[in-house]
Amino acid sequence: MTEVTHEEAIKALKLVLDIDAWTENHLILETPLHIDSDRNVSRLEIADLKTATSDLNQSNRENAAQLKWSNSCEYLIVRNGALGPSGIMPRDIENIDSTDETGLKYSVGNPSLAFTLNLLLRAEDPPPSSTRVPFYIQNSRRRLRDRRIIGYFDSLPADADPSLGYIMGELMPLMTLRIESKRPRSDFKDAAEAFLFQLAFNYDVSYRVAANIDHLFGVGRVRRRGRAGDAAMDAPRMTYNSDLVHHYQLAVSAESPMLQYLSYYHIAEHFFEKVFNDDFVEQVRRKIADPAFSLKRSKDIQGVIRLVTTTQRRVRDEGGVDEQRALALVLENFVETGRLLDDLRAHDAELIEYYKANSPSFSENVPVDLEADRDAEVKAALAKRIYQTRNSLVHAKDGARPKYFPFVDDAELSKEIPLLRFCAEQIIIAHGKVI
Repeated sequence: MTEVTHEEAIKALKLVLDIDAWTENHLILETPLHIDSDRNVSRLEIADLKTATSDLNQSNRENAAQLKWSNSCEYLIVRNGALGPSGIMPRDIENIDSTDETGLKYSVGNPSLAFTLNLLLRAEDPPPSSTRVPFYIQNSRRRLRDRRIIGYFDSLPADADPSLGYIMGELMPLMTLRIESKRPRSDFKDAAEAFLFQLAFNYDVSYRVAANIDHLFGVGRVRRRGRAGDAAMDAPRMTYNSDLVHHYQLAVSAESPMLQYLSYYHIAEHFFEKVFNDDFVEQVRRKIADPAFSLKRSKDIQGVIRLVTTTQRRVRDEGGVDEQRALALVLENFVETGRLLDDLRAHDAELIEYYKANSPSFSENVPVDLEADRDAEVKAALAKRIYQTRNSLVHAKDGARPKYFPFVDDAELSKEIPLLRFCAEQIIIAHGKVI
């Protein structure tokens, strides 16, 4: 990546701080910061910024949620669970600073100034799916406007002047894990995950290394746009199956992409046995009704018996109905491809091409061209993609088959959720009863 200049670093800081001007040695603030009841700060030493910019330029910063050097690293960490915006952990996280016998030093705390600069620079180039200002900038600005900002600097000694790095670290609503080593190493990610496991094991708190910063922009969650934006919501004109509604409500409220996906899948799964049995009965009926069928020919009767026994054996061997076939039947009966495409275009039109050209890394090769002419083939491909994704979530056997890794694959799984959610909505509506 290109080097960050001094001017670019100052421009990034302006996203949070009200910088009026700067000299060779100081940043001059337009509005003084209230440090405590007796102190205001209107000038900050610029030396911290120069050091942080140099550190940033020397780091591997391909991933916005991670900074790496040969002997150290810094990872954005988030709490697993709904604590604060997008699950970011609260500021009263356990204060941990430890060195183990391997010569690794672990520190959990506020982000470094270099890390903060990297995030602010990225904020000027948000993910394509987002039109929102990252919440960490919103919260930092709010803290600057809030008179209670004094509380954020309680850890500052009474006789110490706050540095730029200290102030930015206190203002940013984020936490990072830093690891320092006495020698160069390439396994910092493994060390980080080991440390977080140890933390969970000892304190019953679960944190993870953030895979990216999409969630900081509010990306990944399926949100309806334009349905009730121009008018008040209409009163319902149908009632719906209570079981399906509860699964839908769980999916909409869930923070975990895995729980969202499985909850939407349960809506389709509700009808598997019915559509599979109905289809089976229809196959037998058509075989008997075929003008080429004769009750007087033994081979024709044997053909019907073979169909029944083959189907029953498959059900017995698989412990139930053929789920992928049943899912395809549910989609054929209750989902209109045109409406599905309209919903996807309203949410994120780029997903349509994504589904056509890409498969989840934790599934087999399952692309689906939703705009293809032959609807039956579209539904079959769609059923295969949804079913294989579901299997990857619920089966975790070690082996050659691809599998889903919790948290690591969440961003990729999030792209699959709109496809299933919009199908699930049509299934619920198709079974609604007019009031």
